Amino acid sequence: MKKLALIITVLCFTAGASAQTKLFDFINSVNWQLKESEFVSQCSIPIEQISHNYNDYHKTTSDYRVTGLTLGEYECAARVYVDSLSRQLHSFSVTIIGIKKDADYFQTSRDMDAVLVPILGKPDAVEEEPDNEYVKDMNRTWYKDNYTVSVMHMGFSDRQLYSLDVQGVDNSKPDFRKAKWGDSKQTIMSIEGEPDQYDTESLYVFRSTLAGMSCDVAYIFTDNKLTMAKYIFCENHTNKNDYISDYRKLVRLLTEKYGEPLWNAPEWRNSLYKDDPENYGFAVSLGHLIYSAGWFGDKTDVSVYLTGENYEITLVIQYVSKKYEQLRENQSKQQTLDYL
Repeated sequence: MKKLALIITVLCFTAGASAQTKLFDFINSVNWQLKESEFVSQCSIPIEQISHNYNDYHKTTSDYRVTGLTLGEYECAARVYVDSLSRQLHSFSVTIIGIKKDADYFQTSRDMDAVLVPILGKPDAVEEEPDNEYVKDMNRTWYKDNYTVSVMHMGFSDRQLYSLDVQGVDNSKPDFRKAKWGDSKQTIMSIEGEPDQYDTESLYVFRSTLAGMSCDVAYIFTDNKLTMAKYIFCENHTNKNDYISDYRKLVRLLTEKYGEPLWNAPEWRNSLYKDDPENYGFAVSLGHLIYSAGWFGDKTDVSVYLTGENYEITLVIQYVSKKYEQLRENQSKQQTLDYL
């Protein structure tokens, strides 16, 4: 199923008497699978036709705007975007008109947090760089059941930009194999039914096969929540170039599922064998050459790596939960502090 996204750049202004529908009540009521014509005919709040717009980055088009939305004390209007090919509902983009460019940057962030946190709860991820000499950042992300809310707040020397992105997600399918992010170890062991190779609360590992290759399946937990998973391949090749063939096979399969990777290029850390393709696999085993490819999804980032050290080669597919990224980072930081 094509992913459905609701991308909202919100510039809010003081609510007028005509605004009646809360923004997130509207978001929660949206059927993300609607075609443009269906959405327009079924929309229960004011919608008007506007000048045509095409977004080349998302491959979307826009011909309508929804009005009559409120967010706390603010009124919002959303431009509607649909997939340019399928005409399926894709995004809303709301122009921010109420935040003055000369308003206090930090006060704006606090004011908008005071509006959003009571609605969405504490952010799952916070990225702040308020002391940057050129561009200040105060960003937040919330991962809800059916959508992701991302705030990008940038401050410049003479102005500021506050944007709110809400991206719909398909939560009907598992995130990795038969599991969903946040599942407990006990839940996943019950689903998989395989014996655990290790007796540790943060891991559940068992042997399996994928794409005709032997591998270890590794579920990784943080505070008994599934936050990361890996396929660690166990193939042994006499010709080390065969590991590169395995890597390329996995990239082809992942591309078939997730589309073209955002990156897929070899990285030479030592160019000794760069002009000798027959020894590329050997270069990998020495750590001279690394292969990697990656895909960024709505809920999950996927990457495949072929690396080596001391004549040994490792091939891994890694799946990382976006929702629990900060939870993992916080735990890792705390463990570091505990050992200091």
